[in-house]
Amino acid sequence: MIPKIYFVGTAGAGKSTMVNAFKEWITQLSYDAITVNLDPGAEYLPYTPDIDIREDISLEGVMSEYNLGPNGAQIVSADLMVEDVQKIKDLVESYDSDYVLIDAPGQLELFAFRESSREIIRQMDPEASSMIYLFDASLLKTASGYISSHFLAMSVLTRFSIPFLPVISKADLLVPEERRNISKWESNSGELLESLREERATIDIQFAESIISSVKSLDIIGAKLPISSVNSEGLDQLYSYLQGILEGGEDLEKR
Repeated sequence: MIPKIYFVGTAGAGKSTMVNAFKEWITQLSYDAITVNLDPGAEYLPYTPDIDIREDISLEGVMSEYNLGPNGAQIVSADLMVEDVQKIKDLVESYDSDYVLIDAPGQLELFAFRESSREIIRQMDPEASSMIYLFDASLLKTASGYISSHFLAMSVLTRFSIPFLPVISKADLLVPEERRNISKWESNSGELLESLREERATIDIQFAESIISSVKSLDIIGAKLPISSVNSEGLDQLYSYLQGILEGGEDLEKR
């Protein structure tokens, strides 16, 4: 079974850029990887996908055929992808590759909250799959952004039953103080509450405490790995994580 890695996150989190960077990184280790684009609305990709949903589902075509605007066409396109799963699976299996890097749709809700996405993972073999969830670094710079990002990530995690690794994408954009704040908030809910108070002086304290308590009590995400496609920070740890999940910690046997 070829390991399949889904890169998921909010629009602008850097999924496509990370797919490209990770492919280049593991290629330097003499592994082979193919890329799959599942975003029918992607206008630009930093890599040339080996398998591209746009060859069968065009956003403009869906808009024209169903008389829909861009948002409605995105929803219909996400549901139509299920009809192409067997074809995508057959194409994946036609490659003699070590990894399959799957670039999820740019709009997170189209992948995370449509039933079609779970069906795609089910048919593509969940036993050999894992998910890399990208937290956008720019959204973690404030306490309120940190909290809302966690609620969103937890809702995604509960939708899928495959290994889930949270990473902070574009970590090179974080200054040392911002990194310290994120680390502090992850380990100390009191610090998170204080930062939220400072950010929103008018917020009801009891309400804020309830929010933070919920984040901490429900947080099954764990510590997030800082990662950057610019300076390759964290790519070695990402690789190690995947080996631990997929190969019990041993290096994948090259094909």
